[in-house]
Amino acid sequence: MSDYNWITDFVREGYVHFPGLIDTQTIAAARAVIDTDLAANYDPARKPEYDSRSFCPDVLGTPPIVALNEHPGVRAKIAALLDLDNIAFDTHGQVAIRQAHNTGQNFPPHPHIDGFPAPHNGVEANHIQPFALLAGVFLSEVNREFAGNFTVWPGSHYLYEKHFRERGALAPKEGMPELSLGQPRQLMGSPGDVVLCHYQLGHSAAVNTSDHDRYAVFFRNNHKDLSDWESPDRSEAVMRHLANLWDGWKVDSGRC
Repeated sequence: MSDYNWITDFVREGYVHFPGLIDTQTIAAARAVIDTDLAANYDPARKPEYDSRSFCPDVLGTPPIVALNEHPGVRAKIAALLDLDNIAFDTHGQVAIRQAHNTGQNFPPHPHIDGFPAPHNGVEANHIQPFALLAGVFLSEVNREFAGNFTVWPGSHYLYEKHFRERGALAPKEGMPELSLGQPRQLMGSPGDVVLCHYQLGHSAAVNTSDHDRYAVFFRNNHKDLSDWESPDRSEAVMRHLANLWDGWKVDSGRC
């Protein structure tokens, strides 16, 4: 599809899915380093940490993982949305695995946006840590629902924007907003597929009642004015971005 069509879709729905954007060799290298680390270092006692932060923390930032976010195809798509000079690219990543049969029922997914305090995720109380663009790379086949699918609530970024405009400086103290977002969409995909999501898009991972683990790697690419955690102006920048979806982007809601 043309750049205009997918950018228009991204603005309207808050995400876009690119099948087969990354080559098989790059995907295989990332999968191999993850599988090797799982075999050597996986600790079941740390699973809550793995689920909330990342599996395989020792491989984060290694060349096979970072290569996914640095892939020319991925960078070209990001460049159509954001000025690359104003982006602090994620150089670590998050290995996200949803293990087979992690529950026995098809429980409906529950939406969230990243950067709010939650058990095990390391975010400080009364703070929000937003960013710009989530890039998710599929490393395994997902061909049915409730197989650990990356799940989105299309258009929900506008509902969160409205919430943050209304709540203003109270928002960081109120925690993760609980909003009515409509129906979720569980994404299917194959190794090499890439999903780009606006930070404020409601998303989740479906439970995995399938026979296969779901593997993905996610990168949280940030606006540079949000990347300096010690900046005295950061709180103001955070609220500006939350209340204005397209602040710092090449696109705006006029594309819808």
